[in-house]
Amino acid sequence: MGKRQTLVYALGSAMFLYSLAHGLGAVRILCGSLGCQALQKAELWWAGALYAAVLLSVYRFRRPSLGWLLLLGMVVESALVLTQVILNLYCSACLGYTGLFVLFVITVGPETSPSAKKAAWAVAGLALCASVAVIPLARTVCACSESPFSRVSGDEQAVHLFFEPSCSHCHSVLEMLEQMDAMNRVRLCPEAWSLASVWALVRDHCHTCTAWRDRARCLLSTLTVVRANNAFCMERGLPYAPLVVHQGRIVHGSEVPRYLLSVLGDPLASSGAHPLLLPDESGGSCTINLCD
Repeated sequence: MGKRQTLVYALGSAMFLYSLAHGLGAVRILCGSLGCQALQKAELWWAGALYAAVLLSVYRFRRPSLGWLLLLGMVVESALVLTQVILNLYCSACLGYTGLFVLFVITVGPETSPSAKKAAWAVAGLALCASVAVIPLARTVCACSESPFSRVSGDEQAVHLFFEPSCSHCHSVLEMLEQMDAMNRVRLCPEAWSLASVWALVRDHCHTCTAWRDRARCLLSTLTVVRANNAFCMERGLPYAPLVVHQGRIVHGSEVPRYLLSVLGDPLASSGAHPLLLPDESGGSCTINLCD
């Protein structure tokens, strides 16, 4: 067995064991950031382990088909990396697997068909161009005039409410603000833990953007805010929602409704009706995979 073949088997085995360890949760503690929590899924790790095993089998027994299997892997890995760039949430464990895969592709390159190899690197190049373009494009696009969203500013007197579309407690807090008629007194700072959440923000808040150009502008405007808010939470280790940033304080969980009532004033105080603060609905917080 030549040096290249030895290296190919070593890289393929490393991909398999790396995915297996993460799928079992054995090394989850090494990557506990918001980005890792948002992007790491057990099913993806098991798929990665299966893909590595299939790669090694095809390399051993059906080498002419290897190039197109690599193309499939490049499409998936490019999509996952692009998702991280779009959300501004980065998973070091996921990027580790991507690095092993790229090394595998480079090492086995001379043994794959030229057409499959060109197609695989073309996909990688397109993903790279999209990753580089999305940041300046999102920053320079004109803001959507009807978007109610903002990012954390230097104004410490402003009340910034962070929420995530998939968080049930966040919706309860937003409903409370609507009942109080206080939405215009709070700066809404959306997070997004998935691409589906980004689209949900656009769908639910850009009601008049019917033309595709207006919808694209609203999408990019929302994406700019989401990326900034995701970065704010990731840098401070805040993997939950809702949370309030006000006067240098960060309030989260069950304290959020009470804090908002104390800061904004309680229009229901005279009646004693607090629908969101009943004993069995005292508020809470959601993380990426769980709401308490």
